[in-house]
Amino acid sequence: MEAILIIGFFEALFLAALLFSQKQKSLSDHILGSFFLLYAVNFALSFIEFYNRTQGFPYPFFINTAPPFILLHGPALWFYIKSLTDQNFRFKAVYLLHFLPFVAMLTELWLNFYTHPAQTRIEMITEGAVTDKIFYKVFVVAIAVSTLGYFSWGLVMLWRYTRKIKTYFSDIENIDLSWLKILLKAALVVYGIINTIYIIDFFVPVASFGALQLASFTLGAIYIVFLGFFGLRQGNLFETQKINLNLEQALACQEEQKQTTPSREEQFIHRLLEYMKDQKPFLDPELNLARLSDQLDVTPEYLSKILNTHLNRSFFYFVNRYRTDEFKQRCREDRSGKLTLMGMAYECGFNSKATFNRVFKNLTGVTPGEYVKGV
Repeated sequence: MEAILIIGFFEALFLAALLFSQKQKSLSDHILGSFFLLYAVNFALSFIEFYNRTQGFPYPFFINTAPPFILLHGPALWFYIKSLTDQNFRFKAVYLLHFLPFVAMLTELWLNFYTHPAQTRIEMITEGAVTDKIFYKVFVVAIAVSTLGYFSWGLVMLWRYTRKIKTYFSDIENIDLSWLKILLKAALVVYGIINTIYIIDFFVPVASFGALQLASFTLGAIYIVFLGFFGLRQGNLFETQKINLNLEQALACQEEQKQTTPSREEQFIHRLLEYMKDQKPFLDPELNLARLSDQLDVTPEYLSKILNTHLNRSFFYFVNRYRTDEFKQRCREDRSGKLTLMGMAYECGFNSKATFNRVFKNLTGVTPGEYVKGV
């Protein structure tokens, strides 16, 4: 346990130092750095508590000081994901509500534990009286709900973010935050199991408290390594690229029911489809909504509205449908066999193998290789 806590503390401190020492830091970097500092504090307080129990409680002031900080992990993660996925992220007073569980837990511990004499607190810990208290069970459940709730909330935010960027970009391979989705899904499963065991242990002895703590801290140390490794390289899309469209409004428009198409918009749709067929702007791998709207001499908002409400397509799937059709046509026409599948895909406007394979399978139901064999 001591080794895990020391490793976790220095990991978190090192990652925070790396983030804060970067020359060009985004708001997301500041939030992630603060997240790691919070983890470092939590590991340090947990180490002191462990040292207390094994060395006769030389520092009684620090008894039970670590648990409340666990309720800050979820809000810190939420702020990081929010800063990455919100096009116009700004701190709002209402966000302070995220800290209420932490304040409530700290207040409850102050009233029912911290104010007791040191000897009384030591006896409550050594005799196991704390675990029999109702507030202990409430806190364990609160920590489980907070941890799993914020992981789930983060996944919903990432899912919505992916839908938003598909209204503007034709290639999202390097901006869809897939690494963060995988990390949250893995954490949700693993911490879900551990928290379930904690709660079952109220009624039926399943594992020792020390074993559960060791598992939690080990996973925490692994979790921050992965978060730090990818987070250090993760830029903020909205701070590095100018997006001439309110993505939230575009997504809301996409979720509306299909509207009746006025004649003027019918004319534009006809012009759009003819332009895509004749000029083939989709062959440009860097094509985005703003670039295509400039070519058509309309605003990005107008083009997005046409795609979402009248053609029932996000920009991502609208463009990649043409790229897929172009690939299929070239496969039928190519008899020399000089180009590889990916060589042909790049010529059709795809910018990465992963995007090509995923989009082609979604739109046709078969892989590119299977399609070519059938031609």
